[in-house]
Amino acid sequence: MAQKNTQTRFVIFDGPQEDKAPGTRYISKNGSATDLRSQAAKFHTFTDAQDFAEQNHVTLNAFTYIGQEDFPELELQG
Repeated sequence: MAQKNTQTRFVIFDGPQEDKAPGTRYISKNGSATDLRSQAAKFHTFTDAQDFAEQNHVTLNAFTYIGQEDFPELELQG
C-alpha cells in the first residue's frame, strides 16, 4: 500500500490540550467551533492563524490555542 502524503498545517484547537484526545474540536473557516477536522481552518504559518483569530474575535488562551496537525493532501484541496 502506498504511503499517503501529508502536510502539517497550523489550526486553532478548541478544547483542553490533551494530545488531541477524542472529542477534539477545531475553529472552522467561519470562526465557529466544529468537531469535523476537515472543516478546520488551516494555516501555513502561526502568524496567519493569529491574524485569523484576531479578525474573527477568537480569544486565544489555554483552551483555545494554535497548534499543528498533519493533514492528508486530499483534505487540503479545495
